[in-house]
Amino acid sequence: MKRFYFKTLVFTCMTLCFYSCVETTPENKVDLYSGVGAARWDVGKSANFLLSDELFTALELELVYMEGYKPTEKMVESMISFLGKYAFKPEGITVIEKEIPAMDKGEYTTEEIAKMEEDYRQHYNAGKTLSVFLLVVDGDFKKNDESTFTIGAAYRNTSIVLFGNRIEENSGGFIKPSKETLETTVALHELGHLMGLVNVGTDMVVPHEDQENENHCDNEDCLMYWAIETKSIFNYMRQTVPTLDDNCEMDLRGNGGR
Repeated sequence: MKRFYFKTLVFTCMTLCFYSCVETTPENKVDLYSGVGAARWDVGKSANFLLSDELFTALELELVYMEGYKPTEKMVESMISFLGKYAFKPEGITVIEKEIPAMDKGEYTTEEIAKMEEDYRQHYNAGKTLSVFLLVVDGDFKKNDESTFTIGAAYRNTSIVLFGNRIEENSGGFIKPSKETLETTVALHELGHLMGLVNVGTDMVVPHEDQENENHCDNEDCLMYWAIETKSIFNYMRQTVPTLDDNCEMDLRGNGGR
């Protein structure tokens, strides 16, 4: 549930140039923020586009999953509901699902995840439709040290990865959350980061960023609480999916959302 950045790839794309060197007509803006290049920015850079209907009035959610790791119906339905609640998309939300072969690698590097997106992602911002990509892999994140624990990550401005093997291992059974609850919590948390929470593309109306855990809410009952991206999630998780608190909701409204 972390935001991680691929140091070997260039994501910033000279953002100041994008914003300052183009005419401000809606048509030119739509062209500028469409296609593959507009899906290679840092997390949070497309928060306003995702939340408002100024440029994009429809949303496409592309779910690509490895064999055996099809997202649960609860996760898909919850993502649609979450987007419908906070994003202005009057022309609706479309879901596209695609199964790809399992790779049985055990662990995946950031570079491998980026390459899979390039190989399998088929939908990008086009016309009035904004696209979000979610990849579910059959292994874990290749970590640099044993303290790293990652179930999912928002890694580009419209891209999320879930580590299906981690979800399977840490759900179901005694005192563990159900698979659908854990999977849904992680997916919505990462979607919150794409929407710019907390303080990563969407300005705070009231200061509520955890001072020791940047880009996360300081309210332990909020979906954007830092514990969701650590092993502490299993002490924190209940059998229900957390929701955004009032401060996070105000932030989204302040950046063009509902």
